[in-house]
Amino acid sequence: MPQFLSALFILTFFSGSFAFGEVLRVNVYDLPPHIFTLNEEPEGPGITFFKDYVKLPNTEVRWVATPFARVLWDMQNKKVDVALFLVPSPEREKYMRFSKTPLFTTSSAIIIPRNSPLTRATSLKDFRGRTLGHSKDSFTPTELLKHGIKIEPLSGENVIERNLQKIRAKRLDGIFVPTASNGEYILRKLRVDDQYQVFVVPDTTLNLHVAFRKDIDEKTYQMVEAALKKNQRIYRKLLDQQLSR
Repeated sequence: MPQFLSALFILTFFSGSFAFGEVLRVNVYDLPPHIFTLNEEPEGPGITFFKDYVKLPNTEVRWVATPFARVLWDMQNKKVDVALFLVPSPEREKYMRFSKTPLFTTSSAIIIPRNSPLTRATSLKDFRGRTLGHSKDSFTPTELLKHGIKIEPLSGENVIERNLQKIRAKRLDGIFVPTASNGEYILRKLRVDDQYQVFVVPDTTLNLHVAFRKDIDEKTYQMVEAALKKNQRIYRKLLDQQLSR
């Protein structure tokens, strides 16, 4: 038992719909540099983190990789048991229970062309009347709408890449990304960071949590919470290793 208490996640299902010896369904979506779902077997620091610190004797962890919108549907309809890297909201809390301690803390950002006058922006006020691309069903701060910023949602895969094409076609002024690290990584991956830059939105601390199906048993939830508090810094180290490659 002591080795379990040192793990980041301790998921011991004493009651509910499954127990040891069954399947734990973990839903993930493509969120570089945290999770990559392009292969049949998802990978990245988020996956490594879960594999190395979740100790589930005689339990199969089954990765369910889907587009982001499907993650929410699967959680709502109890097709999965756990989802990683989700932002709590009143609507989501109707059918999910979130860890109190976040897995990762970041800021929101806006991708803009380096030749745009918006490179001189200092606050969201400078984006008033502009149109930003965004991933459908993803988290959108109310501050954007309050500042008169138009949001053009896009569903499916490779949203940032497809929205970059819209910027080139003068159909968008920028791209809102809930996590700045995701935007920065994609620009480097596509080798277009010399053409675009990331404007980190001031005062937009964003916490990404572990989410569970609503009826998760209380003992499991409290054990996970205690482990998160004790080992939260470990994920940051894994992410830094990914970013240094």
